[in-house]
Amino acid sequence: ITKNVLDGYNSTIFAYGQTGSGKTFTITGGPDRYEDRGIIPRVISNLFRTMNDASQSGVMYSCYVSYLEIYNSSGYDLLVKEGSINNAAGDERIPKVTMLEDEYGAFHFKGLSMHLVSTEEEALDLLFVGDTNRATASTELNQNSTRSHCIFTIMLEKRQVGVDTV
Repeated sequence: ITKNVLDGYNSTIFAYGQTGSGKTFTITGGPDRYEDRGIIPRVISNLFRTMNDASQSGVMYSCYVSYLEIYNSSGYDLLVKEGSINNAAGDERIPKVTMLEDEYGAFHFKGLSMHLVSTEEEALDLLFVGDTNRATASTELNQNSTRSHCIFTIMLEKRQVGVDTV
């Protein structure tokens, strides 16, 4: 997937399964050990390593991230600037996001912030902020179950030095 993205193709990683089956752990990983990092931190690491290598050959990348939570049919921007807030969807300080459809049938999220990141650490920090702001609740299977659906988006712009194509 990382190679496809760097070659200009849209790519998606999607986790689906029963409550308590390990979707969140698979995607974001465990908080305690580096070895337990999930797919998103591994992709971020791989992307930045490859982008840094490509910069030596005159290719420049800009990387943006957003983090959308969908909870009870409403969208929320998890990348709040004023620190982390527990139980995001129930907190009025988390900005609501509105989904709009344009005349071509494409969907856009009004109010969803996109953050320019220059390093792997900045991207991982935003992932952590968003994870901290997610809505959680206790279930029979998991004390801190994430009770929402989330979309963590990484958008890349690629430019060859001296060429106008993006």
